[in-house]
Amino acid sequence: MRILWHYLRPLRWLVGLALLLASVAQVLALYDSVIFGHILDRYALNKEQLSDTAWVQGVTLWLGIAIAVALVARLARSLQEFIVRLVVQRFGTQLFNDGLRQTLRLPFEDIEDQTSGQILSVLQKVREDTEKFITSLINVLFRPARSPPSPRGCPR
Repeated sequence: MRILWHYLRPLRWLVGLALLLASVAQVLALYDSVIFGHILDRYALNKEQLSDTAWVQGVTLWLGIAIAVALVARLARSLQEFIVRLVVQRFGTQLFNDGLRQTLRLPFEDIEDQTSGQILSVLQKVREDTEKFITSLINVLFRPARSPPSPRGCPR
């Protein structure tokens, strides 16, 4: 874990930004149901108390807000994924370069039985595994919001 932190330390601000964007996307995705609840409570259940133009304007306004919130949530999620890929790429490249540099410092007698392809394969495998670990860590902390299951008998 110490080695992992050594490579992630220079990228900690990007990791923090990715976590922040993931939390913003999660909160905005959850807020979507609050907006639809507001539309139902204020406009669908009180249609007779409102004029047609006020009803249409109110519903249109709140649907526009719901669309804007969904777009901002999607944008935050996309930026978060981009930043995670950037962190993973930089992390993997630095890890691969350091491993290759360390391998080339070894005396020839220590690595003479291995081909260069085997050494590069091991370094590539370590890089891929750590990239999967970082991506999985972010995805486990902030799972994408899914809509709740519909009640039985209600079509989606």
